[in-house]
Amino acid sequence: MREQLADGTLVVEVRRLVDTAAVERLGWIRANARAAIEATGQDAVTISAFTGVSVGTVKGFLDQTDTSIKNVLLIALALGLSLTDLERPPAEFARLLRDRRSGHRGHASLSD
Repeated sequence: MREQLADGTLVVEVRRLVDTAAVERLGWIRANARAAIEATGQDAVTISAFTGVSVGTVKGFLDQTDTSIKNVLLIALALGLSLTDLERPPAEFARLLRDRRSGHRGHASLSD
């Protein structure tokens, strides 16, 4: 480990691992936001109206363009979700949507 630290390879490997995890979770957030928009019958125009984030930014984020964390948070809140809700594997998020839509576990439904 000392050698890796001395030659910089440890830092490079840790950065690679962090980047890989971030890319994966960002993919979950995008996929889950798209699923929530579809489940609630909303679209980028509606999300834009609720948040003040431009339609192009909303569409861009959903289609792989990076945006600020504030914009992502605004999109999540406009959907009645938190970033924690969105930052989960899509299969788990689908269960969350089903549970909320059916009113299980004491959660308000997404249409409330």
